[in-house]
Amino acid sequence: MNNQYYQLFNLHKHSIKSGGIGLFCNQVSYDFSERKYLFQLIAEQTDSLKVLVPEHGFFAELQDQEIVDTISHYKELARSASFISMYNNSSNRVGNLLKLLKEMNLLIIDIQDVGARYFTYLTTIAETFRIINDLELDIQVVLLDKPNLAGRQVEGSRLLCDFKSFIGWEGIPQRYGLTIGELSLFLNDQMGGNLNLEVIKYSLVEDNLGIYPSPNIPHPNTPHVYPGQCLLEGTNLSEGRGTTRPFEFFGAPFLKEFMESWIDDWNLENPEAILRPLLFEPTFHKYKGEKCWGFQLHPQKNYHSLLYSLKLLKAIKEECIDFSYREGPYEAGSDLTAIEILAGDDTILSYLKGEAELKTLINKLSEEEAAWIKLVQPFILYPEKLYQIRY
Repeated sequence: MNNQYYQLFNLHKHSIKSGGIGLFCNQVSYDFSERKYLFQLIAEQTDSLKVLVPEHGFFAELQDQEIVDTISHYKELARSASFISMYNNSSNRVGNLLKLLKEMNLLIIDIQDVGARYFTYLTTIAETFRIINDLELDIQVVLLDKPNLAGRQVEGSRLLCDFKSFIGWEGIPQRYGLTIGELSLFLNDQMGGNLNLEVIKYSLVEDNLGIYPSPNIPHPNTPHVYPGQCLLEGTNLSEGRGTTRPFEFFGAPFLKEFMESWIDDWNLENPEAILRPLLFEPTFHKYKGEKCWGFQLHPQKNYHSLLYSLKLLKAIKEECIDFSYREGPYEAGSDLTAIEILAGDDTILSYLKGEAELKTLINKLSEEEAAWIKLVQPFILYPEKLYQIRY
């Protein structure tokens, strides 16, 4: 049994056997030595286990914004466990979560985040903490920490209240540099510090994904480009979903002439990454089955994913007449467009509109990143320091 699971069962064996257990997890919650998922190990000791399944499904078999409603298939792996979707079409998500929490004595969180605030796994955890805190529920929360796949680099600005949604929790920057355990300690503190929260640290840093946490994070490079390239979801460019390298590949059928006339100067003026021209055909999502002219993004020294992608989008908008931002509401519960929700900051949006200079944007990001690093220092659990790119 791996070290974290050994600690979990050793420290909380009585609570597990007494029932009322919730487990928020997906396929990363696996013990290679036992060759079993954590929910299977827990189900061997109690028949009162609720497995909370996040967006993308337990096995990351579903794409973004697809409702998780085929959870009955999971019971084949553990008959005594109940599987409950945390990403469904219910208009009362918070109310349903509250009902579940009232039946729990112990909540275990064993999930992999990718270091960017857009992931709904993070928002689900934050919503859960808020409900437990506000209603003073007597629940022990145990979080099994994992390395941040995007590393310790910090990027972006802390999300403003006006832009919060299920893909962005207030006060978190685009790339936050913390492990999910450290971020949970921070969230608990921001909510008053009243949760009975225990973080079990990881002891081995993996330098590869191992088990991928969602369908479009398939490679160790992906988390490093994702904080910036996710903004392409708010445009009519393909962000590479439906290809083998999402967020590294991007383009559109209309980008050919622009690509040929522009690429050499762009790469020369923006050496922090190299854009390699290519042609790709998505098997699903935007431009399914169509030939897309575009690029693969290859990060180089001093690469700042968010700033690079912002400069890229602004340049394409100014030079390519067919480029546009996605219109209409993007996320349930918000009337904002996709680019507004993802950017989450007036200065960033002003820059994309051509109303703010690059220097203004850089100053804002630099100040916000430095402030975030200082703010979260009390919650750091590991020797590696958070850092920002020096512009």
